[in-house]
Amino acid sequence: MSINSIGSMPLPPAIPSIPSLTGGGEGKTGMWEDFSTTLANQIKETDRLQKEAKDMGRRALLGNAGVTIHEAQIASSQAELHLRLLLQVRNKAVEVYREVMSMQA
Repeated sequence: MSINSIGSMPLPPAIPSIPSLTGGGEGKTGMWEDFSTTLANQIKETDRLQKEAKDMGRRALLGNAGVTIHEAQIASSQAELHLRLLLQVRNKAVEVYREVMSMQA
């Protein structure tokens, strides 16, 4: 068994998709477009996961081959986790909006 030293391990790549908040106007517009696109994609993904979980639950209860009750429960848990995350993002966005609106000009 070989033990590698820490110095020989490659570092993970930096995250290139995070825009700079101090950049010019183009960067800020791009940042908001990226956020809105990401948010829309996550809403679609959450909806897809919920529909899939519902379908798998129905198939498992009807005894269709290929879907166990465990798989249906895992799919349901994943859909619930996605929904909770989406709700937390929404709550944080509302909180930030209220904070910005309460600032004096």
